[in-house]
Amino acid sequence: MAARVQPEGTHARLLEVAGQIFAAEGFQAAKVRNICARAGVNIAAVNYHFGDKLGLYKEVLQFALCAAGTAAQIELGLPGKTPEEKLRRFVRGTLQQMYGEGQPAWPVRLMTHELAQPTPAFEGVVEQIMRPKYDALRGLVAGVIGRPADNRSTRLCVQSIMGQVVIYAHGREVVKRLWPELRFTPDTLDELAAHIAAFSWAALKSMRKPKRKSGRRKATT
Repeated sequence: MAARVQPEGTHARLLEVAGQIFAAEGFQAAKVRNICARAGVNIAAVNYHFGDKLGLYKEVLQFALCAAGTAAQIELGLPGKTPEEKLRRFVRGTLQQMYGEGQPAWPVRLMTHELAQPTPAFEGVVEQIMRPKYDALRGLVAGVIGRPADNRSTRLCVQSIMGQVVIYAHGREVVKRLWPELRFTPDTLDELAAHIAAFSWAALKSMRKPKRKSGRRKATT
């Protein structure tokens, strides 16, 4: 996968600090002057780099949610792999994006705020970042169960797979209380990815549409 491009200098400091403050306070409550003060830059830097507070927020969301390799590239990125392996890598990559070593903690909190109280930036995030992943997964699932990508069963399967992943992010506080011993180590991420993929794959196989038998019946004499 291609590495995520890291912004540098003032631009980078503003993104990192703004991400932490937006995640802690939400878009509406966060103050640009506080972001700039913590980043050690003049308040005019936000206008220069991002246009305004919403422009800064939009880029923070994109920076937080943009995967190292998009799911839309899953077919090209895994040539010769089986659909089952593609599914496992898709799940593992998403979990890695949220909880991998070196990943900051604020992106998940930020998205939790955004889902609870959508801002004007939400539509762009859905279309630019979430929809490509969703469509790629629909294509993969459709091929496995033998139905069109727009079929209702295909969509229900995709959303069931996504739900198994999302609970570890946006249901994190619930999971911590129900399973306090769970720690998101690299080994745990592998275990979770393997389980979600295996569980989902078994369900998809059971939902495969039977192939029609070709040819006519032989006439009896």
